[in-house]
Amino acid sequence: MNVLISRREDRAVIVLYEIHLAGEDRTPPDRSYFDEAWKRAVADGLVDGERRADYGFQLRLPTTIYEASR
Repeated sequence: MNVLISRREDRAVIVLYEIHLAGEDRTPPDRSYFDEAWKRAVADGLVDGERRADYGFQLRLPTTIYEASR
């Protein structure tokens, strides 16, 4: 699943991460994808780790055959 992080104030896209969460017989909740993307964005220095409420998150399905096959 792809997770897009944007700034709430101007909707500027900050980053799009491809997140893979393993689940045996269940689909992980959206929050799990958002949390993983947030950790990566903080580690990459792309967001202010103390201001998560200033950012929006969207789930996006892979859009190409290549993305869908990973």
